[in-house]
Parts: sequence; C-alpha cells; structure tokens
Amino acid sequence: MKKILILLLFVSTIISAQKKEFKYSLSGVKKVVLSSDTTIKIEVGTTQELILTDSKKGDSEDHDNHFPERDEKSKEDKRKGLTAIYPGGKDDTNGFGFSVLKEGTTLYITDLKSYMQRHGLYVKLPKNINISVDSGNLGSIYITGFTGEVEAESNVGRIEMKNVTGPITANTSVGKIDIDFDVVSQKSPITISTSVSEIDVALPANTKANLELRTQGTVYTNFDFPNPKKKDLPSISGRKSIVSKLNNGGVKIYIKSSMGNIYLRKK
Repeated sequence: MKKILILLLFVSTIISAQKKEFKYSLSGVKKVVLSSDTTIKIEVGTTQELILTDSKKGDSEDHDNHFPERDEKSKEDKRKGLTAIYPGGKDDTNGFGFSVLKEGTTLYITDLKSYMQRHGLYVKLPKNINISVDSGNLGSIYITGFTGEVEAESNVGRIEMKNVTGPITANTSVGKIDIDFDVVSQKSPITISTSVSEIDVALPANTKANLELRTQGTVYTNFDFPNPKKKDLPSISGRKSIVSKLNNGGVKIYIKSSMGNIYLRKK
C-alpha cells in the first residue's frame, strides 16, 4: 500500500510539472510570424501543426507567496467563468496568452503576456515552413533544422541557428549571432547583422556566394582568402568592407558587425 501511495505521488508530481501546450493546424499556411518578449526555441515538429509549449512557471500570473493556502487549484477556481484580457488584444489560445490571426497564407502569433509572465517559449513547426520571429528586448532565439526562409530579430538576446538552409535574415542590436548552414539556398540574399557582438557563420565548402563582409573589427576565415594565417583562420583586416566570391559566385551573403569580429568557417 505504501508503494502504491509513493507511485501515485510520483505520477502526480510529473503531471503537475508537465508543460502546457497549444496546437494550431497549419493547413494553408506558408509563413508563421511569431513575436514574444522571451527566449524562443523553435524545432522541427512531426505534424503539420504549430505547437506552442510553455513552462508551468510561465503560466503563473500570481506572484504572491504570502498565502500558501492559495494553491493552483484555488487560482483556477477564481478564474472559472472569467476570461483574461490584455492590453495587446484578446487571448485566442484558451488561456495560453496569445492572439492568433490568419491573413491569407500567413499566420500571426502574438504574445499578449509580458516578459515577467513568460519564462521561455518552445515552438514546433513543419520543417519547410517560412518563419519570422521577434524575441523583443531581452529574449534570445534558437532555431534548428529548417529548410524554409527564416527571419530572426532580437535586441539584447543572442541568435543561434543550426542545420538551416536559408534564405536567412538575422539581426540583433547587442547579442551574438551563430549560424551553421547545412546548405545555402540560392533563392534570395542572406543578411546577418549585429551592432556590438561577434558573428560566427559556418558554410559548406561548395557554397556559391557573393560575399560582402563589413566590420570595424577583424574577419577570420579558413576559406581561400589570400591573407596570412592566424590560428588556422586567416586574418583579413585593414578595410571596413571586404567583397569576394566563393566558388565563382552565387547568392548574395551580407554579414555586418559594427564592432565585433566576424568568423566565416568552411565546413
């Protein structure tokens, strides 16, 4: 009997710790535009759905810990029959705190909660869908495994992408940018920029590209640039802008860091 009680308590703990999900069919949707003032992680899902996952901590709207008897159940009882409203609009996600608007083939998902109420957001999307994501002032962006067009915007937070093909547009004011390409799409230009931090980009050796690199810092690369080497990555400096071609040219790749170094790696 004691073992059964322990098992029940264990299962109850797991259930209470489970994350809350919201799902939305992406039938007819070609692009998802997502904005939230928190760190956002986007991964490839196994269905044709948008799946948002938020930690239980992020769901809490009551930070008053002075009354321990006011547990989660009592909060739910108080909310029964009531609908949360936000300055940014109406919650379309059954308490998850997002507005959802579909215009043509574009789906707009806008976070209505503040960064104080949201403690990280996890997103799953189809591999080939186009994505535009804005993490607000403080959030970072992590994106893995997509073959569609990706646009990423942050302020202080970093931007990190792995196993992507582009086209890519990534911009942050303060944060670092790391992008690792599986293949480089030739469909549209690629733009990667930050004002303060460094940029680290890895490209397949056979990438066809017209490069423009701009920085007040230094560019390091192991592509075939005719410059002396420094720690296996040649240093290219002395000018604000470097224009060159990879494999006789191809898609335009523009990389700019006003103050940080640029690392361009051959895979």
